[in-house]
Amino acid sequence: MRLLLTIVLFSALTFRSGVSAQPNGKEDQEPPKALDELAALGESVLKRLTFENEKGVWTVYPAGGYSPRTGLEFGLMPIYSWKNKKMKATAGSINTLSSSLQGSSKGMIELRSELDWYPSADWQLAARVEALRIYDQYWEAWSLSRPHTTNNYRASNLGLKTQLLRHLKHRIYIGIHTQIGHQQFEPEDAVLSFSELPGSSGGWLAGAGPVVVLDRRDHVLYPRKGSYIRASWTVFQQEKGADFQNYLLDLRHFIDAGQPVVALQGLWEYGSGDLPFNRLPQLGGKERLRGIGHSKRVVDQAVWLLRGELRMPLWWRLGAVAFIETGQASVRPSFNWNELIFSQGGGLRFRILPNEPLHIRIDAAWSSAGTQGLFISLKEAF
Repeated sequence: MRLLLTIVLFSALTFRSGVSAQPNGKEDQEPPKALDELAALGESVLKRLTFENEKGVWTVYPAGGYSPRTGLEFGLMPIYSWKNKKMKATAGSINTLSSSLQGSSKGMIELRSELDWYPSADWQLAARVEALRIYDQYWEAWSLSRPHTTNNYRASNLGLKTQLLRHLKHRIYIGIHTQIGHQQFEPEDAVLSFSELPGSSGGWLAGAGPVVVLDRRDHVLYPRKGSYIRASWTVFQQEKGADFQNYLLDLRHFIDAGQPVVALQGLWEYGSGDLPFNRLPQLGGKERLRGIGHSKRVVDQAVWLLRGELRMPLWWRLGAVAFIETGQASVRPSFNWNELIFSQGGGLRFRILPNEPLHIRIDAAWSSAGTQGLFISLKEAF
């Protein structure tokens, strides 16, 4: 996979340089006529999947994706986007309602709907409702002695997450976020230890807590400059089991380097109390260290990560990225050079909305822990 990724990135950057640079060093050369014709054909096809009116834009795409956890995903994904014409909303904001009905080659069935709504410059609402049935795996906490043991099980989840923010001043927001859901677990193997895991009996789970956000990005979907900081504290109550808490700090910064964008992130998460086995903070997955393909492969009570990503437009609606990441999972917040996991890789981007940078992304990466990841999903990793 490393060789394939190297070829993809080299081809993408070579293609970009061939389109953008003239022999005399000037940029913005007109692309070859064949590429113009190909782009025109692509736009013609996409127009048949896009329905635009005065209120907003509907797009309907075949839903697809891939991750080591779910396998190959397939289904349908309608997306509606709109802007507030009568109200002055946050700069770079766009209201989106995306839904998907998907199955996968590993037996996953998922119905999900996500809302990002900016009714005015003072209010933001994000919500996600999900019904999920999946054949999953559980690994012991990363800090325990290795090799780690794993359990196979089937999970059924029904949940709702919300976040409501109120603008104070200077792009600082304060609000509350909530979670409520019901879970059921059925072990696939006759493993007695599974029933001893905290939270394996399932049941109802509810959480709520304060959240503070500083958002000075120029766009919420694809920032080119600015900073974003989010801090949250969540208290959870279980129907079956002890209560627990979660702390999260997310720092992001974006640098406009002309056509490329440099994206940086630092993230820290800690869980205290009797955490359910499926609620341990995760270091890997499609939104964290992408070289750890299965999101539950490296989990513990405390995780942190640092990463940088170079985002480059290529041609038409296509773009490319290259990234390097590092992080650590441990039983308590700590730093140990020998326990660091490094991840590196790259990917491609495809913009699916006609006038807004909402992307389908394909990322491939590998890690120093000997794991790999390949993901196809919606929106940027951060």
